[in-house]
Amino acid sequence: MRRITWIGHPLTVLALVVLVVNDHLLKHTWPGVVTGKLSDVAGLILLPAVLDLVLRRPALSIAVTGVGFTLVKATATGAWLASEAWSLAWGPSVILADPTDLLTLPALYVAWHASRHPVPVGRTVVMLLTPAAVLAITATSPEQPYVPYSAYATEVRDGAIIVHLRSDEPMSPFAYLTRDGHTWEEWKFAVRPIPAASSCAGDHCFRVVPGRLQVMESTDGGAWTTAWQLSPEVQDRLFRAYPPDRPEDRQPVESLSVSAIPGVVVVANGADGVAVRDSSGTWSRIGIDDYELDPAATVSTEALGRYDDFLPRNAALIAVIVGLYALATGVRTIGFTVGMAVGCVAAWVWLAPRQEFYDITSSGYEPLYPDVRILLVALLLPPTAFALMLFFAILARPPLWILPVSLAAGGLTWLAIMAPFEAWSVGWIPTYAQAEVVAVVLGTVVGASAVWVTRWYSTPRPHVFGRLPGL
Repeated sequence: MRRITWIGHPLTVLALVVLVVNDHLLKHTWPGVVTGKLSDVAGLILLPAVLDLVLRRPALSIAVTGVGFTLVKATATGAWLASEAWSLAWGPSVILADPTDLLTLPALYVAWHASRHPVPVGRTVVMLLTPAAVLAITATSPEQPYVPYSAYATEVRDGAIIVHLRSDEPMSPFAYLTRDGHTWEEWKFAVRPIPAASSCAGDHCFRVVPGRLQVMESTDGGAWTTAWQLSPEVQDRLFRAYPPDRPEDRQPVESLSVSAIPGVVVVANGADGVAVRDSSGTWSRIGIDDYELDPAATVSTEALGRYDDFLPRNAALIAVIVGLYALATGVRTIGFTVGMAVGCVAAWVWLAPRQEFYDITSSGYEPLYPDVRILLVALLLPPTAFALMLFFAILARPPLWILPVSLAAGGLTWLAIMAPFEAWSVGWIPTYAQAEVVAVVLGTVVGASAVWVTRWYSTPRPHVFGRLPGL
């Protein structure tokens, strides 16, 4: 069976190919204005064809695309809503308003031309093209946040050691040269070398241990012994000492490259900077700050472990949901459950980590869109949730003890989640991954226990007016 549709039009298929290739290859190879606008052009051609499979009105599909694109690119509120949608689908994302992107709106004429000249395609073709188009549109790469610099490679040149730093900055890479391990100067002609896993100064050789902050050494071809290392527990804490904007952009903290000259050894340790052995045989670490190697930026191995800044808010969100759910299982009415659901949404808007809501200033994090948050959260969701739950709780007349039990459940859930990470921070739990497991287990036990108690021991008292229909 064949159907007339414009999703199979050659121009639409070409837009799909361009969008995929540009987002996942060209943007990373040649970042800039051209590749940035190319995705917008391809998306404006492709999206109306996808929408038309549902709306079945070409003019409406094109109009919806144009209006939505204009709101996202020209208004802060539109950009915020788009960021929310992408965050729900693909994790934390940041989409910024950019009025210059409106210059690509004429691409909608191409979509209109394709809609006026649809081609007959088989059902199988439509079924193959549709999910591919949806994935291409929703997986388009959003604005990338800053990624911290890291030392990723070393090399020996003209009797000196060069350390190469990299990030996602357009000016990257940077490089610094040392001859004694103490003084550093910027290397002006930096290229991207291949990290050196081993290096020799005469008969004294060094090599890195993959995945570890560790360097082995061998003299005269003898057995390899440890020259320098940090324990896995310290490495685990250092890995989280250099937080990027998004957890998935963390840089490695491990020995990636080593270079040696007589009297000096330098090891590139990713986001932790470099480890240096000077002529006296003493090892020291040097951190990275403001695009250069800086001893003052070195994180002490005795420093407390640093968990994600938004972890307490995540724990609070889970705690609020547990408390509300415990209340709902005790009240046992549809109306109260609806109010509980609205309350969960309100808690999510208040507490879910959204770094796109903030801008870094000299005074800290400043809200970017406070008007939207106040209107959406303070004036709508919490009062609605409170009113619904109060009204239906009065009608259901549950035992009064479920309120303090639910409040206690929320508080204990928060403590159960946060306590393992605090224990990891001071070294009582060896690794962050172990703290995560403990937090999940404790949080689940506390939350499930509270829900079980309110479910099985709260028998609502008979209402003097009778129950409302359907409750």
